[in-house]
Amino acid sequence: MLMDRAHSDNQYVNRICAGRRARVLPALLLLLCFFIISSVSGPDVYASSRKKKQDPEALSKDGFAVLEIDLDGYPEDDIHRSEWKHITYTLRWDGKILTDESAQIKGRGNYTWWQPKRPYAIKCDSKTDWFGLGASRDWVLLANITDQTLMRNMIALTLAGQFNFAFTPECRPAHVFIDGRYNGVYLITEKVEIGKERLNIDRLNGDMILELDNNYGGGEPDNFRSELGNTFVPKDPTKEDLRNEPDKKVSFNRALANAKEKIDKFESSISSYSGFADFSQYMDMDSLVEWYIFNEIMKNDDTLFNSSIYLYNDYDGKLHMGPVWDYDLAMGGIDRNDGKNVDPTGFMFLEDYWGRPNWMVYVLKSTTFNNMVRARWKELYYSGTFEYIIAFLETQREYMRSAYDLNESVWENSGVFVPSDSYDESVDLLKNFIVKRVEWLNSQWNDSEVTAEPVVITAAPTATPPRTKPPVTSQTAAPDPAATPGGNIDDRGNKANNDGGGALDSWLGYLLLFVGLTAGLITVSLSVYLVILSVQQKRSKTEK
Repeated sequence: MLMDRAHSDNQYVNRICAGRRARVLPALLLLLCFFIISSVSGPDVYASSRKKKQDPEALSKDGFAVLEIDLDGYPEDDIHRSEWKHITYTLRWDGKILTDESAQIKGRGNYTWWQPKRPYAIKCDSKTDWFGLGASRDWVLLANITDQTLMRNMIALTLAGQFNFAFTPECRPAHVFIDGRYNGVYLITEKVEIGKERLNIDRLNGDMILELDNNYGGGEPDNFRSELGNTFVPKDPTKEDLRNEPDKKVSFNRALANAKEKIDKFESSISSYSGFADFSQYMDMDSLVEWYIFNEIMKNDDTLFNSSIYLYNDYDGKLHMGPVWDYDLAMGGIDRNDGKNVDPTGFMFLEDYWGRPNWMVYVLKSTTFNNMVRARWKELYYSGTFEYIIAFLETQREYMRSAYDLNESVWENSGVFVPSDSYDESVDLLKNFIVKRVEWLNSQWNDSEVTAEPVVITAAPTATPPRTKPPVTSQTAAPDPAATPGGNIDDRGNKANNDGGGALDSWLGYLLLFVGLTAGLITVSLSVYLVILSVQQKRSKTEK
């Protein structure tokens, strides 16, 4: 009797265990199947999980430059503005390697240096021609983190190229990798410097580039204060540049004293209202006209005698304004000064934003100077210059679209002063500012009764300005991706192997898809089997 009861109890326990297994096992398998399928449900989904991987060689084929910077085993945080650090780099363009050599890097900028995406200066070991812009050791990487469009500096420099400045830095947008990590879109530009391929003046004969920098110049070597209280910094040459230069005809101190003397005399003349004939002895007025018109268009309050105002001194002649520089906050790029910065109307130099010693307040009292401004404006207005820059902007909108998305995936508009809901909206704000600004300035400076025929751009500008000469390439064909050192890199800094690339990803995706579907089929089959088994056990129990 006891044996029968024990046997009956064992059957009861087995049925309970089987019922639990019928519920728990399918649940576990279904969870496993869900995990596998949701993670790798086919090559498309698998590829999308890896789609942020960026391949420098592939990115260079879309017409963009790609600069890969390899640090010498030190962390990126070891890069500072005060010292040069050794690097090796590879510069690609259109699937070709333009140059591949060693160089030095250091930080640059003031406000922008403290942003997450930092600007850099590059000094090549020897003079190197990037993009056919002319051989030089020095190049600049502008981060443009404050500008959502990523193109304000590019638009400004391209427009300045239509003016009569002695030199305007040319530029090219580029994807930048640092130690294999994708670091976003930068603007590679020529440096403001003296040279046959840059500002062609004679540093050995006392010529000098200076920067008016009332914000940060007081901490720079050899800075001086002018008659009106502006701070000037010698930029090229520096004292160090000329210290051991055997061919110099004029010492650094004499060159600096010559520049300071002219600046003081110019400021003294304009502030005493001595007249055009007097102050034009010290300043080339055609260059001041160009500089003034350009910066009224930009409405860049950094240029309102704060900083980034470059001029050069001809030791045997006059002061000259330019080159122009630093326009990431221009053209409505920052909303401050009670909205004046984003307002396309109003003369910037006649509105006292900062209380700096402003040359133009004095110079604009001259009737002769005002007449020069009006005459030059009409030349620019009827020449098609502004139609060209709007056409260039529209070309640039499409050229930069995919690059913007990649940059956004890393930085997400970090640091932008005037954020918009979309890329196109941000570009529209820039375009509308330029159009309305030109219209307003024309209403102030153009009193001609002649109605000009509309200027039509017959051919849209290329995405980048024409090269000055063909680039010198060290390799005529794109390298084999499998031979690219360092492997592919995603924008989070993770390395991926180059052994097979996309083909390996596809096969792995199909394999995981097969595993997931097989697991799902087994789970469903087992669940059906256990349900049938449970029903049979219940039926057997009922019959007994």
